[in-house]
Amino acid sequence: MMDLYEKWQRQPTPENMQVMLDALDPVITSEIQRFSGPQDLLKHKARVLTVKAVKNYKPESGANIKSWVVTQMQPLSRYSNQLKPVYTPEVAVQHAAEVNRLREQFILDEQRNPTDDELADVSGLSVKRIQSLASKTPVIMPESNYDTGSDETVTTPAVSTPSQLSTVEDVVYESLNDRDKAIHDFKVGRHGKPQLANQDIAKRLGISPAAVSQRSQQIAAQIADLHDRGGV
Repeated sequence: MMDLYEKWQRQPTPENMQVMLDALDPVITSEIQRFSGPQDLLKHKARVLTVKAVKNYKPESGANIKSWVVTQMQPLSRYSNQLKPVYTPEVAVQHAAEVNRLREQFILDEQRNPTDDELADVSGLSVKRIQSLASKTPVIMPESNYDTGSDETVTTPAVSTPSQLSTVEDVVYESLNDRDKAIHDFKVGRHGKPQLANQDIAKRLGISPAAVSQRSQQIAAQIADLHDRGGV
């Protein structure tokens, strides 16, 4: 394992990181089996944590890299808890459905998203209640499938689906320098950044639009190439 790590250190490319991930896959699989929840989401999270663990590994600590990776996967426990269903009264689900309907109607009428204050005005609910409802995605289950014996229904946290997740993209992203990470963030709208045109990205970063275009195309090519190699 150390020879693979040393190879990645000499050449920290997405391809060499993928080799590390493949070698550490038994460790990843063992760790996610300790937690309940969708295995595909847990494995994605575990692989992202593994990438960070490899980058932060300190051989001088005396820990072998497998033990180091396991230690760095502690956030999986919190993530697993976030994936567990929570129970909320039926009235909350009804309120959430009504707020969603009013939001969609507002967007149709005004061609923009409403503020929490505007939703509160049209719904008669408090701003605090609007914000609380927005943190949950209602999932109503038929009584034949779920019965608690009380007037409750199920809601789950709003989490990304597997189609919205890209371990390949994360692997490539972690290999980029800070400037290229910023280019990719602005190009695709990652990490809360607005999605901008090349010219606007260039102005923010103090480089030429041509440089932005070149680097963003190279990053996209790296992601596509690693995906084609089966790196997911």
